Order: sequence, then structure tokens, then C-alpha cells
Amino acid sequence: MDLSINMPIKSVVSVCRSFLTKIYNSLFAKYFSNSPLSHGKSEASWVWFTAVRGKLFFLGLACVIFSFPYSFIGLRHPFQALFANDSVPKPVWDIDPQSACLARTVFEIAQESYPEIDIDAYLRKLDEIVKNIKISLREETEPEQIIKTINRILFNELQFAYVQTGDLDSLSLNKVLDTKAGNCVGLSILYLCIAEGLHLPLYGVSVPEHIFVRYDDGDFRRNIETGYEGLFTPDSYYINIPGKRISQTSIRNGYYLKNLTRDEVIADIYLNRSLIQKEKGNIQTALQDVNRAIQLQGNDAVAFCNRGVIYERMHDIDRALDDYNEAIALNPDYAPVYYNRGSVYASMEIFDRAIMDYSKAISLHPNFTLSFYNRGVAFEMIGREDLSIEDLSNAISLDPKFSPAYAHRGLAFAEAGEPEKALADFNKALELDPNNMEIYMKRSILHADAQRFDEAIADISTFIQFNKDNAFAYYIRAKSHRGKGDIEKSLEDYNTMIELNPRLAGVYYERGQIKNQLKRTNEALEDFNTAIELFPYNPLAYLHRGNTFKKLGKKENALKDYEIYLKLNPNAPDGEEIKSAIDVLKNNLSD
Repeated sequence: MDLSINMPIKSVVSVCRSFLTKIYNSLFAKYFSNSPLSHGKSEASWVWFTAVRGKLFFLGLACVIFSFPYSFIGLRHPFQALFANDSVPKPVWDIDPQSACLARTVFEIAQESYPEIDIDAYLRKLDEIVKNIKISLREETEPEQIIKTINRILFNELQFAYVQTGDLDSLSLNKVLDTKAGNCVGLSILYLCIAEGLHLPLYGVSVPEHIFVRYDDGDFRRNIETGYEGLFTPDSYYINIPGKRISQTSIRNGYYLKNLTRDEVIADIYLNRSLIQKEKGNIQTALQDVNRAIQLQGNDAVAFCNRGVIYERMHDIDRALDDYNEAIALNPDYAPVYYNRGSVYASMEIFDRAIMDYSKAISLHPNFTLSFYNRGVAFEMIGREDLSIEDLSNAISLDPKFSPAYAHRGLAFAEAGEPEKALADFNKALELDPNNMEIYMKRSILHADAQRFDEAIADISTFIQFNKDNAFAYYIRAKSHRGKGDIEKSLEDYNTMIELNPRLAGVYYERGQIKNQLKRTNEALEDFNTAIELFPYNPLAYLHRGNTFKKLGKKENALKDYEIYLKLNPNAPDGEEIKSAIDVLKNNLSD
């Protein structure tokens, strides 16, 4: 912040707007840029945000790992040699036996996270389930009855249960078998490995952020939701889910809703594990896994979206943008990627592009709080407080307990000249989140602007208690003490501010004024000298140094400073008065 020019209390809000906005935004930058979202609750990464709770439902369930705003999840699993483009699938029970390639591969991947597991022991455990189902099936050949039998044994007799978690235990087949619990990924893997053991034509099928399985023998085709104990669902259900829509182009190109190949199933395992590693902070491992996923399946928009999030975490913005652009090309109806890309543009202060991307995200998913919130922030940054207030109000309507929206709308109201509404929003924000120190700073500025100096000092002191190295906070308090007339306390805060940042010209200038009030004239002169040395274009510094020279009897120095003051500020409101003072000094010097 440029403090080279004196800023009276009344102008503090406008002067601090950009500074505070950037501070505030930085707290919520990716993310929310990047926390896991569950379909029940989200700690959103849709960018500029991290402390949000929102609800996204997918049949009341769905996979549980997200990344940046939405991020991803899903897992796809067919078994080897039964690809979607096989010309004529063989009848049930007549398919040539295959070795348990998918199951062993899945356990080998799990062993990378759980080195101690005995793969053969788990294969035997899986084989016991297959034998149990095979006995119950007897000579059954009707696909619908086969599916019902598998569901009954798996979910009723063995009591495998769906859990909305996004950790390794709910993903990894060894843990799913141990605990009889898994997310949609873990349960879909189990279902497909059982199908592999029975030589049934079941496949993994992916849609954005989710996976289910499908029975498809060429004549009979049925989608099976493992998270709902085998509930049947039509393809049409998945196409227009808010925030996870699938474009018709993506469907025609075979990117979603198709029977997955074995490699694509493995790709999804790596993608899901990448998300888990990312949320644990293991960024390099996360990148390695998502790269494996993209190598095996290069047409999944969600994978590119999530790799973009990882690149953002690595501060590689160019690669992040490349991946977001690729994700949009693969599925132009996928809302999260527009949100993520918009957040990148916002962080680069390319607000027009950010607003366009947030608007696209809103059109695709009109009930996502963070899209309105971040677009509101972007509008405020370009001076459109009216649109900012509208978007932040929409965010609050969607989530009345979303404290950051109240805090930022309060700032927009302050900028729009509605201080009472601003104060009400700041109060509400603190009611919802009393530990948000940034709101104390904002409310302090509002109080100072209204000359409620005691309230301003109380709020900013609370902020300083937890942010002792924030030089700007001491500036606000110094101005408030000065406005209240506590000159000595004001001086203490100016001193602290200069200790924290000795290169702020405006602070020396203002401290010089304080020292003049305290009759410490020589010290005041030193401060004005430093202020001018650091920033030689502040006319008021020359004016006050000239006054100080005059007090010290240094008339010639005073004369020079007054002349510089008028050159830098030829339309000064006190110009005639200073010209008169110059004439008097010249006469005195000529005598």
C-alpha cells in the first residue's frame, strides 16, 4: 500500500479496499483451491475458498473425493478381455475362463499403499465370495436374476455397506473386504472382481465424479448403482446432474457412459488415489498417480481438471491452465473446470476472464454458492459494487451460514456508501465465525470511518493480538488513536509500524506530524527528511517540513520547501496563504 500521502480517517475505507480484498481473497484461494468434497458435504476447493460447507447430492450418494471445487471421483472397472467394442459378447456361463487379472492388479496397486498385505490371501477371500454366489446362482441364466442374487448376497447376507468417505480404506479392495465398507469406487471394484470370477459381462461405467457398473451381454443391458445396493438407473439420469453434466459431444466421442476397458478401470484407481494423496499434501505422489491415469485414459475431463489443481498447488499456473483448457475441450459442460479456471484468472487479476468463467459455471450449476461468491469478489475488484452485492446476496441465499459472503458483502456495502448495511454484515459474519480475524480488521476500518474510534481500536486490537507482525493493522490503530486525541498511543503504533516496515514513506510523514504536536521538533524534522528521501513527490511532506524549518528558524530551508510544495501542488487550496508566507520569508531574508 502506498502510504506516501497523508490519509485522513475518512478516507481509510477507500484507500484500504484493494489491500483488504487481496488479503481476504488469499485466505480462500484454491478452495477452497483444493479440499476434498464429499457428495454429502464439501470443503470446497472451487477456488478462492477453503472454509465452505455445501451440499451436492448424487442420488443421495456418490463417490467421495473431490478436488478443487468439485474435483473428481469415480472409478471404472470392467475385466480383461470384455471390452465395450467386442462384437458379440458370449452367453452367460459360456465365456472362456480368464485368470483373475483385474483382481490381482487391483490388489497389487493396493499393496503400494499397504505393503504388508498378502495378495494371495485376499484373492482366496474374494474367491470364497465368488463360490458363495455361484452356489446360489446354480444354473441361473437370466441376467436380472443373476444381478439380484449378487446384490442379495453382497449387500444383505454379507452386509457390505456404502460409506461416503474419500480415504484409502474405502477405496482399496483389501480394506473393503476387511471392513465390508467402501465408497462407490471400492464397491464397484469389488462388484467387478466378483463378476470377473463368475465370468459375467459386467463393466465399469464412468460419469463425471462417479462410477457405477453395468451388466451388458449385448441383449440385456442394466446399470447397477453399488452405492445403493444395486439400484437400477438409466443412462439418462446421469447426463444433466447439476455441476456434473455431460455434453452430447462427450457422449458421442465415447468419453462417458461407455463400457470401460481394463486400462480405463486402472486409470480410475490411480486418479482416485491421486486425489487422496493430494489432500494429504503428498503433491508429487499425487502428480505421479494422475499422470498414470492420464496415460491409461487420455479422454477424461475430470482427470485433467484435477491435474490442473495439482499444478496450481505447485504454482505452475501455465500447466494448470493448459489442463483446464483440455478438460473443457473434452467435456464443455463440466462446471467445476470453469470455476477452477476462473479462479486462476482471478488470482492473475484478469477479472474479465474470471467473471466469464464464473458465469459459465453458474449457468451449468446455478446452485453452487462459491460461484456466486467468487464472481461477487471479482465484480468488487473492478468497482462494480452493485453486481458484487447482488452475487454475494445470491451466495447468502444459497447458504445463509456462509460467513465469508457476509464479510465481503459488508466491504461492498461500505464501498457503495451504505455503512449501516456494511456493519450489519460484518456483525453477522463474526456471529457465524467469531475466529475470523480479517473481519475484525474490516469492521475496525468501518468504525474508524464513522469516527467510532473506541470500537475501531477494540476491533483492530483483537486482530493484532493474533497478527502481531501486520504493519497495516498498527496503522489503522494509530489513525484511530490520533482521531481520538491519544497522541502518545498513536506514536507508539507508528513506531511499531516503522519497526516492521522501515521503508514506508507515508508513515514517517505522519509520525513527523505527531512529533510536531508533541513539540519534538527536531525529531519531526528527521522524519520529514526520511519521508522525502523515500518518496520525493509528496507535496504535503514539503509543506510540513517547511513549517518545521520555520519553527526552527531555518527560513531559507522553509522557503525552498514551500516553493517545492507549490510546484508539486499548483492548485493547493492553501496556495495563496503559502505564497504570502513565501513573500514574508523573502522579505525577511533580504533585510
